[in-house]
Amino acid sequence: MKHELISNHEWIKLKAKLQFVEEKIIHIMNLDGWTSDKCLYGQVKELLHNRHYIMNGMFRLHITEQEVARFRKVNDQLLKLTRDMFATHRNLMDFLSANFIETIAPSCVVQVESKLDVDEGGEILLFDDDADYGSDFSKMAEAIAWTEDLEIRFCSTYIGEKPESDNLDDGTTWAEECLDIPQFKGFIVCFAVHDLCTHKNYSVPDLLRLKSYRISHTVDTCRTHSV
Repeated sequence: MKHELISNHEWIKLKAKLQFVEEKIIHIMNLDGWTSDKCLYGQVKELLHNRHYIMNGMFRLHITEQEVARFRKVNDQLLKLTRDMFATHRNLMDFLSANFIETIAPSCVVQVESKLDVDEGGEILLFDDDADYGSDFSKMAEAIAWTEDLEIRFCSTYIGEKPESDNLDDGTTWAEECLDIPQFKGFIVCFAVHDLCTHKNYSVPDLLRLKSYRISHTVDTCRTHSV
C-alpha cells in the first residue's frame, strides 16, 4: 500500500464504504433469480453506481505511475479498436456494394452493423495493489456485465448510403467527470474510455483491469416477397 494511505482518514472511510457496498452486491448476486427480480436488479444497479463513485474517489487518492501508464495503454488501445471497427465497416460496405448486391441479390435490402463491446467473459487482470482497494474486481465485473449494456461504439449503414464516420474522436479529449484528473492532463481521452467510465458503472480502476474487448460485424439481408 502507498505509505501515506495507511493513516489517511478519507481513504479508510472510503474503503469501509466500498466493502460494505460490495458485500451487499455479492449477497444479492448469491440469490437465485436476482436478475429477473426487478427490485433486486435495481438494487444491484444502484449499489454499483455508489461503488463507482467510491472507487473513483479512492483512485484519486491512490493513483500511481503504474496506473497512469496502464491508463495510457488502455486509452490508446480503445482508440485503435474504435478506428479498426470503423475502417473494417467501410471496407465491408465497399466490398458488398461492389460484389454482393450486383451479383447475388440485387433486390435485397442489406444493412451492415458494427459494434465494439466489452468482452463479457474476458479475463480481469490482477494487480499487485488490488488489496489496497479491497475490491473483488472479478465479481464486480460480473455484476456490471449483468446490469449494463456492454456496447461501447456502434455504427449501422444500409447499402447505398455513405458509411458513418467516427465524429466523436476528433482529437478533443473526453476527460470529463471522474476522468478529469491532473495526471491525465496530457492525454487525449477517447470516447470509448469516456463511455465506460462516465456512462457505465466501470470505475477507473475497473477500466484498468479489463483485458479484452470484442468487435463484431453483422450483415443483415431482407427481401420482400409477394404471394
